Amino acid sequence: MKIDQEYLKTILNTFIDSPRSFIWVADIETNGVDVDDKFLFHMQILEDQHFVECLDKKSELGYEITLGGDFDWKSRPLRLTASGHEFVEAINRPEIWEVLKQEFKDSSLSTLKAAATSLLVAFAKKQVGKYLEL
Repeated sequence: MKIDQEYLKTILNTFIDSPRSFIWVADIETNGVDVDDKFLFHMQILEDQHFVECLDKKSELGYEITLGGDFDWKSRPLRLTASGHEFVEAINRPEIWEVLKQEFKDSSLSTLKAAATSLLVAFAKKQVGKYLEL
């Protein structure tokens, strides 16, 4: 399965838009995301990159894989990590998002993370440079 960048962004922005420091899977479902194989795939790669974790930092995200390959999701409170927040900050900048969608459309999450981080740092340096010239 390929990474769906728009889908990923929808999941991540559910964390950002929450009034709490955590969300439940039901909050993601409210944004039109079904808890299916696509959801599991994207949550696992977010977990691989340490972008999301269980609120207590000790438990797993809440899914169990059965012998037949199906899964069952036990809803637990989930939080966006500091790395996850940094990534969302980058992808929510329209100029960075456009570059990622056009130039990195078939990339892995680790490549997207590296590109987004580099672009965000370059953007920040440019902004700081404006103030240093004053």
